[in-house]
Amino acid sequence: MNRTKLIFNGMSEIVGSDGMAVILLTDEGEKRAISVVCDKAMKYQIAFRKAEHYDTSKYLPEVLMAVMGDVNKQNCYEINIHSIVDGEYMTTLIDLDSLNIYQIRLSDAILFSLIANIPIYIENSLMNKQSIAYNSGSERMAIPINTLDTEKLKEELNKAIETENYRLAALIKDELNNRTQKTDLQ
Repeated sequence: MNRTKLIFNGMSEIVGSDGMAVILLTDEGEKRAISVVCDKAMKYQIAFRKAEHYDTSKYLPEVLMAVMGDVNKQNCYEINIHSIVDGEYMTTLIDLDSLNIYQIRLSDAILFSLIANIPIYIENSLMNKQSIAYNSGSERMAIPINTLDTEKLKEELNKAIETENYRLAALIKDELNNRTQKTDLQ
């Protein structure tokens, strides 16, 4: 399996949203990046972990890590992003000792990675499709439309039509149609 290791590179609030944020993950060389949309609750959870003065030792993720054992020393877990379906990155947490695989939401996996120093990998073909060139000085981040859930896409379609951005509206409509066709085939 050809894959790229990803590193948490930061998080920015989405202007005009109800507290949603974009998490930026880059390759180790900081040449390419993928963006991950997260909700308000996850934005706060990650922000707590990045703030050095905030004690999270009694929070559920940290307590679960203590119950599971010291994964930092065992180095027996990894996170893999392997596809994208209906706007959601399909992500697994793998126990390398038992080979048990657990489905996990990518934003939760990122939080888990930050807490336990678990590496995150993405398949190269998906990285090539979803990533953009990384520019550390940029104040803007691109979010691929195929990473937005269907409801958010419908909202963005309406906004694009209202602002007469018909090129964007056509792209969003194509993505919605692709999702409908995939559902019909199943």
